[in-house]
Amino acid sequence: MESVFQNMADHFNSLGPQKTNNAVIYTRVSTKEQADNRASLTTQREACERYAQERGLNVVECFGGTFESAKTDERKEFQKMIGFLKRRSNVSYIIVYSYDRFSRSGTNGAYISEELKKRGTSILSVTQKVDPDSDGGWLQENLYHLFSKLDNQQRKTKCVAGIITKLREG
Repeated sequence: MESVFQNMADHFNSLGPQKTNNAVIYTRVSTKEQADNRASLTTQREACERYAQERGLNVVECFGGTFESAKTDERKEFQKMIGFLKRRSNVSYIIVYSYDRFSRSGTNGAYISEELKKRGTSILSVTQKVDPDSDGGWLQENLYHLFSKLDNQQRKTKCVAGIITKLREG
């Protein structure tokens, strides 16, 4: 009887990608001023490196380090990372400082995350503790993606209102 259960366990373990301790780091700032002073990028990268070290993760590559808005997911460094992950099936994690560094596109960010998970790659946030392999973690991560989009929309609304006021004032 024990061998039947062992055979079943072996079968289920062989399904899908196997987890490794390999990770990539992705950092991002939105503006040229943030990129020029490098403080935010340095903070993000150092925090991600510490996070990886504390968890015994092997960082195989770093992406980002440029100023790119995450309103869309067509960012140069982001796409470079996605391409790298498609070519390398042995990377199980993307480490970001926070989920809004990964994407601010809402449902599209959630979709990309889900597609990466199907390939065996999960997103880990340094500042937002989520278990990417649990049902609750799936929900939390998707909420972070949606809240990032909401934050962008609210900023846009405020900016437009401010611009209209300034135009009216001359």
